[in-house]
Amino acid sequence: MNMELIKYLQPRPRYRWQPWIIVGLLLGLAVWTALWAYDESRELGRIERRIDKLRAEQQKTAIPLPTKQEEADAKKWAELKIERSFAWDTLFNAIEHASSNDIELLEFQPDKSSRTVIVSGEAKDQKALLAFLTALAVQPGFKRVHLTHQQGVVRDRLQTISFEIRAALRP
Repeated sequence: MNMELIKYLQPRPRYRWQPWIIVGLLLGLAVWTALWAYDESRELGRIERRIDKLRAEQQKTAIPLPTKQEEADAKKWAELKIERSFAWDTLFNAIEHASSNDIELLEFQPDKSSRTVIVSGEAKDQKALLAFLTALAVQPGFKRVHLTHQQGVVRDRLQTISFEIRAALRP
């Protein structure tokens, strides 16, 4: 038989180029998927590094807030520190040296934060009050000693002068 005739008698292959197109499309899809996965993994790595960095920054700046009990304790310790640093000896010595029998001290109000003291009392007369005020002013523990209030008081024929003196303590 003739070769050419045999060629025509054989069945013709139905899909010659179509499988190659399918293979090419699948190959293109595989390459595209691989590139997409590579880009996504790079993006995921970048995001994870950013998250780690933010967590590290957050841990650095996260200072635990004190509880109410801790705040109360801190306040008490601060008050105690002010109380202990207050010059009680200087204050009492200065008042003892300045006082006399003509002066009766009734109230004593120290302000520890501003280092001032308010002394209230009664004096026998104006002369005794001025002597007490002068004696306080010359004491080495006081500065800016001044009379803030004075008023005459009469009790059962006894006439006295009620007073209030404010003084600042020297550091």
